[in-house]
Parts: sequence; C-alpha cells; structure tokens
Amino acid sequence: MLLFSRATSRPSTRTLSTSAYTSSTSLLCHHHTARWTPICSRSRSYHKAQRPSEPVTAASGLTALAHRNKALEKKDVGRSARAESMILGQDRRLPIRARFAPSPTGYLHVGSLRTALFSYLAAKASKGGAFILRLEDTDQKRLVHDSEDRLIQELKWAGLQWDEGPDCGGPYGPYKQSLRLDIYESHVQTLLDRGHAYRCFCTSEQLENQKRELHEAGKSTAYPGTCRAVDTAEADMRASRGDAHVVRLKGDTFGRPKFYDAVYGPFQKAHAEEDFVLLKSDGFPTYHLACVVDDHLMKITHVIRGEEWLISTPKHLALYQAFGWEPPTFAHVGLLSNPDGTKLSKRDDSVDISTYRDKHVFPVALLNWVGNLGSSFKSVSYPLLKISDLVKAFTFHFTRGAIKLNAKKLDHIQDQYRNALLRATDPQTHGNELKECMIREYITKPVLQELRLVTNGQSEKMQLLPESWRDELILVPALSDLESSSAEEYIFGIAGTARGGYMTVDSLLQRHPYLAWQVPEDMYTQSLASYTPDQRVIQALEGVLEKRELWEYDDQGKLHITNAVRTALENESIDKLQVYNTLRLIGAGRHDVASQSSENMFMSLGRDEWQRRTDIVKKLLRGGNDT
Repeated sequence: MLLFSRATSRPSTRTLSTSAYTSSTSLLCHHHTARWTPICSRSRSYHKAQRPSEPVTAASGLTALAHRNKALEKKDVGRSARAESMILGQDRRLPIRARFAPSPTGYLHVGSLRTALFSYLAAKASKGGAFILRLEDTDQKRLVHDSEDRLIQELKWAGLQWDEGPDCGGPYGPYKQSLRLDIYESHVQTLLDRGHAYRCFCTSEQLENQKRELHEAGKSTAYPGTCRAVDTAEADMRASRGDAHVVRLKGDTFGRPKFYDAVYGPFQKAHAEEDFVLLKSDGFPTYHLACVVDDHLMKITHVIRGEEWLISTPKHLALYQAFGWEPPTFAHVGLLSNPDGTKLSKRDDSVDISTYRDKHVFPVALLNWVGNLGSSFKSVSYPLLKISDLVKAFTFHFTRGAIKLNAKKLDHIQDQYRNALLRATDPQTHGNELKECMIREYITKPVLQELRLVTNGQSEKMQLLPESWRDELILVPALSDLESSSAEEYIFGIAGTARGGYMTVDSLLQRHPYLAWQVPEDMYTQSLASYTPDQRVIQALEGVLEKRELWEYDDQGKLHITNAVRTALENESIDKLQVYNTLRLIGAGRHDVASQSSENMFMSLGRDEWQRRTDIVKKLLRGGNDT
C-alpha cells in the first residue's frame, strides 16, 4: 500500500539514529524534494535502497511550529476575509434595512444615540441598505410634548440622516405609530380569526386579585387565561356593545421560541410565554405587537437594540409564528453603565445629547466615542473625521454585558478632532466652508462667548482664574470687539499655536489668561519683588520691537522674534534660562509660570501688546516714574 506525504522544504539540525530512521521512514520524505513522495511502510528493500550515507534530519520543533503558524495565519486570513464580507451574519453585498425606533417620552441620550448609530452603520455599510426612523408613540400617557421635535433635531445634529421617516416619508409609512392604529387593529383581527388571540374582559381589580391569590398560593403570577373560556361569539358581542377589554395572544400555543442572537448567541426561555396583551383597551397596541407588525411591513432585516429587550424577544417570535412571517436578525447590545458600574439613568442630564451639544462637542467626535462603547473601529488613522469614515471602519463586533462610560476617552477624541481640524485649515483660506463653519461654531465662538461672560463677571468659570487675575479684566486690543472677525482670527491663532494641541477655555483661564487679558500692573509689581529680569534681555527686546519687519510672518506663517533676541545677545555671556525667564515675565506677568513658548506668545500677542507690556516693566524697574 502506498502512502503519500508532503516533502519538507528544509532540513533540521536534529538527527535520527539508524533504528529511529528505520521505524520512522513511513513518516518522512526526502527534504530535498518539493513533490508528493510515495513511501512504502513495509518494504525492507525499499528502506535499504533509499538509506542515505549520512544521518537523516527531521523537522525540528521550532520548524514544525513555524509551519503550523503559517498554516494558521492563512486560515485566519481567510476567516478574516469572510468576516469582513459579513455584517451581523449577512453578506454586506445584500441590503440591510435597519431602524431606530425611539419613544418620544423623553430626550435623546447616549444609549439611544448609540443604538441609532449601530443601526445606521449597519445599513450604510451594506449595498443598497436603508436607515429608517420610526416614532413609537403608543404610550400616550408618558409623551413629552417637545420630545419628538428634539429627537429629530438632535439626530440631525449628530449627523445621522435617515432614508425614511416621519418627516420625509417613504414607501412603508406612516412612520409614526399613532397614525397606524387601523393597521394594528386589522392585524389583531387576523390573529382573532386564526384563533391565536382572544378578548379579555378582566378588570384591573380582578387582575390584581388574581395576582395576589396566585402569589399567596406560591404559583406564578402570570395571567392564568381566565377569559380564554369565553365563547368567541359572546366575546364579539360584548366588544360590539362597548365593553372594555384588551386582546391577548395565546402565548403557550407556540411553545418556547428560540433564536440565535447575533451578539449573545442561542437564546430560549425556560417557560412558555404568558397570554400577553396585544391591544390595549384604549385601542392602542402594545410595544410587542406594534414593533413586530411595523418591522415586518417596513421590511426590516436587522433589529439592533439594547439587551434589556432580549427577554422580550420570544414574545416577538411567537407573534412572527402566529402571523406566519420570517423574523429579522436580532442583535442585542450590552447596556451602558456609570463609571462605578451602577445603572445609567435615562433621566440623568449628564448623558442627554443636548448636554454634549451645549458643551460644543463635535458631532463626529461624539459618534466616534459612542461607537467605541461596546464595539470598535478598525485600526485606522484617527480621528475619523467624517461619518463615511465611521461606516468604513466599523467592525460590527459587539461586547456582551455592561459597558462603562469613559468621559476621558471622549475628551481625547474631541482633542484629536480639534487638532486635525486646525491643522487641516488655514484661517486665511476660504475654500472649505464646512471646515470654516465647524471652526467657528465649535472652536472660536464658544471661547469668545465664555470670554465675554468672564470679563463681565457673569461666569462661574471666573474661579478658574489665578487669584491675581480676578480683579478688573481688560481684554487685549485684538479682542476689544468680541464680535469682530479679527477676534475670531485671534482665538484661532491661540488655538492653533497651543503647545500639545488645542487650548480649551478652561486651560486658557487657568494657565494662559495673559493671552486674553492685559497683565495687571499689580502682578508685575509682585513679580518684580521676587525676580529681577536681565536688563540686557529687555534692551535686546526693545531693539527687536523697533524693527517692524521682524514682526512680519514668513512663508510658513511663522515669526522668528526669539531668534532675533538671541542674535542681539550673541556677544553677551547670558544664560538661556535668564533669557526665557525675562521674556516670560514680560509676556505672561510672572517668570515662573508654565506659559506658552516665547515664540507662541510673540505670535499671539503681537508687537503692540509686547511694546505695552515691556514699557510697564521698564517703568516699574525705574521705580514707577515715567520720566
């Protein structure tokens, strides 16, 4: 019998003895060949004829491991490629119709935005997919009057534009459940006709008594099906004369539905569903009925929602079976929690989207952060500046269980986005209106608004100022008119030259107030009492101030004042630290503060403001006399 073995491509340093060689021949092949080599496991003459004159080498452990790893890598590449082509179990070349269906009983919060984002990304990452907005307003008692408008406004602010919805219509509308009551009523009638549902006339008092009795008897408090025994004709007659009732599904008819969740895997409850309500006595459907009917009629292929709905999904599957419909793919994502692990409250203003909007968080930065809460983006260059970048980079790999909010991560992404925006845009260039608008709305305008409030003593952020700055504040000349375009350009310049990236309002107030307001003379007096600046540096600076041409920007948009000061002092034996301390004292009011670099201060403050501050220091060094 001939056996076939793949020839090894390289020899090993490990040798075999003759006996080992004899017993191992059926497992080895010539290491010189790269073809399939026949090996006879029984022929002695074959062994003798093929025995080499030198010891035979076998594959070492390291070599075998390398071969195995290479094979696994190829397998992983193939698996990865297949995974790349799939979105939640479906080939991305097929369209995904995903929906976001909020209830206007409150305002949009981080958890809701995340669900909307995941649904949006799934739809847009597929070929020909669609993102649908549907308002589930069947709980009329809990509606908040302005919630609907705010939901739409804040979703649009975040950049999530839907293809079908209550404001733009679509082929499967209306997209507001309170306008679809006749649709739900007809589908409930279908279930009644098929014998899958029945009318229940139990009053709330009767239901409470039933629950209490069942509880006292140690039994399940699920509805016991009392009205199942009511004859259909009698039930129809009572309904026609206006007797208050609800409609219930016969839950146990469909056993214990099981399904495969795209995140949590196989799921099945231990018990059959109780006879749950489909249609309430006021004619409005329950969430369970409405979402199943709407998802089917709107041809939703994927339902992405929080894991709190995982336990309710068997109810929905029972309805799909009752109607004879194919259910969509379900993906239940982990819930968000506070940093300490406690449950995140939807009523907490700190997670309200309007809070992030008021804080001037970039919409795409917020989506970057939200998308990383329980999922991730591919390892690409950050930040992802456009929503289309998010679509391309999203992995659709979801984690299970609670996900803790990490506000520092949002701050980091926000800084990355600001810095990328500042680097990509020249304030003197007006070729990109979108970037100009983003810079104005999220960088310069918020800073100018806060500076106005602080200057007028109307902001709590005044407490961030160093104590010596909390008296009368006088804005630098460039900011004398906070509504002017020159003020915007000045703030843009500060933001663009900040060491380590964009300078926040808080950082400006805490560490760099000298860039926004004139240094108080009292501060100079206090500083000069503990530090004596070098007169040679002051003289060199005066010489530089006289040469206006040195204050003109070069081709790279930079000044070189610091180099000019150093050049003026090249014949002086003076320590560099003394140079920087003197410049820092004049520019920032103190020699020992962590200020911007002297070059950045020259660029930001300009010649006239440096001249004014230098003159004050000179006057104080002369003893306060102007003569």
